[in-house]
Amino acid sequence: MSFPIMGIAPFSALYAAPTTTAKSHIGQLAMDPMGGLWRYFKAGAAITNPLLGCGNYQQPSDASITAAAVGALEVDVTSLTVYDSVAKDQFADGTIIIGAAAANRRWYHIRGNTYNAADDTTLTLHHPVRYAIAGDEWATLTANPWYDVRHLTAGANLMSVVCMPLQPVASGSYAWGKTRGPIFGTVTSTVPGAAAKDRAVVFNGADGALRMADEAWGLSTPNSEQYAGWLIPRTGSTYAAGDQCIWLQIE
Repeated sequence: MSFPIMGIAPFSALYAAPTTTAKSHIGQLAMDPMGGLWRYFKAGAAITNPLLGCGNYQQPSDASITAAAVGALEVDVTSLTVYDSVAKDQFADGTIIIGAAAANRRWYHIRGNTYNAADDTTLTLHHPVRYAIAGDEWATLTANPWYDVRHLTAGANLMSVVCMPLQPVASGSYAWGKTRGPIFGTVTSTVPGAAAKDRAVVFNGADGALRMADEAWGLSTPNSEQYAGWLIPRTGSTYAAGDQCIWLQIE
């Protein structure tokens, strides 16, 4: 995907109140003065607990693709399996994999797309078609991960966290969410660091709360819940209650 860093952004801008119109590019990457990373996102539903990890709600969609010549920057896709209509630039900075002979299979980055009330759209690509498309290949589109961000309860245990919003965001509004650096989160397990050797933290797949890695990955029925980061402060001894301040590592 193509998300150039916009430079060092002040905390006042990153914590600014959400807006109903986009003020930056969805998925835009910014760095704060402490080296933390943030992504600009759109809330697909109300975010009411900003100390939970929030995820990408959109699913990949299979599609048919029409013929296109080498060098083309536009391709038409039809019969999207997931979408009955397509908003303008809904797939902007998403990706499409076009299937053909293995040697000619290629992954393209999407610059934008047209609006359509039906299940087809024209994609504009960031880079030209490398191999001629005959029109009988399969294709799968994956949308911009920050286009439709929601609490994990919208798709419990089937979503990945893409940011920590750190403030409430109304449905359809735009804001910055943190992806790397120090954060304070809500826990749904033993507080991290309350016991020796408890330093790694994951996201609870059901709601996006923080959870000790050993309490997730070490279950009798193991899982692979998403890694969130590591506990920042020293604990134990005179501070044996643990803490919830972690160094977030979504990216």
